[in-house]
Amino acid sequence: MENKKSYSDLTKEHAMNQVQMEKFVDHIFTDMVLNEILLNKEREELLKQIDLALDLHDKEQFMKLTNELKQINLKFG
Repeated sequence: MENKKSYSDLTKEHAMNQVQMEKFVDHIFTDMVLNEILLNKEREELLKQIDLALDLHDKEQFMKLTNELKQINLKFG
């Protein structure tokens, strides 16, 4: 014997799935925004340190920091 769901049950199930999907999408969007904020903060800090290395004529530190910046840019575009 088949267990058929009523239209009402199917509608409720669909609504629940929609809510779960919206929560999932909201979670992904929030995660993306937070990652973007952290990435921008990290880039800003690296740029400040690069400027300081330039001011101090510290070639070794400059090269290290610019390589870090390149890695971040490759990783996140």
